Amino acid sequence: MKSYLLVLLLFSVPASLDLAVIRKEGKRERLIYGIKSFLWMVVGSILFGWVMYILR
Repeated sequence: MKSYLLVLLLFSVPASLDLAVIRKEGKRERLIYGIKSFLWMVVGSILFGWVMYILR
């Protein structure tokens, strides 16, 4: 697999689902927490990648 973005997305989906199921009780809370954690993982990883690219 050459697309690191695809690998990032494939990792972030199950990881955020697992975190949502473990940490929250209600369905709505799980959904909101899952979406937030997914976005934090993806956006944070992309930003960190840009920082590493700039500092290289």
